Amino acid sequence: MGHVALKPYSQGTLDGLCAVYGIVNAARIVTGSDDQESRKLFKDILKYLDEVRPLSEILVDGIGLTTVGGILNNVVGDRIPRRTMPFKQHPDTSLDEFWNSMQEFLSGNDRRAIFIGIGGPFWDHWTIVDSISDRQIRFFDSHRLRRLSRSRCATTRSTKVRPHLLCPTHAYFLS
Repeated sequence: MGHVALKPYSQGTLDGLCAVYGIVNAARIVTGSDDQESRKLFKDILKYLDEVRPLSEILVDGIGLTTVGGILNNVVGDRIPRRTMPFKQHPDTSLDEFWNSMQEFLSGNDRRAIFIGIGGPFWDHWTIVDSISDRQIRFFDSHRLRRLSRSRCATTRSTKVRPHLLCPTHAYFLS
């Protein structure tokens, strides 16, 4: 009874596997893969990561953009046939331009997802943009991120008013 002040750690709190979950969840959205296919992709990604770096380092330190690219190219491959990074070379992209591009992309008729890195004081996280309205972005997330208000987001630097940094250079548009 003495642990009332403590909260238990949950999956994702201590491990840096959000990128792996994000990629598997993106594949589910784009390809409609079932549990068995998702587990196989998860296992294939872990095998690949184990060849790249010790898994203990990846589990603790997380996965960067270069490794994400390696996973998409070497493991995911044709499972997600169309992958673009329209803002890879554009770190100064405005929130309005990025937001509008995400809205336009997700309004397409086929199955689509945006795999994105989010930063700022609250997040160092990879997730999936599920849907986006003029005022709010919603996520299909492995941890606890559900939605953010546009008025609290930024693309170039986080501030007190806009602490949530959506990273255009770390965004894959998948279909």
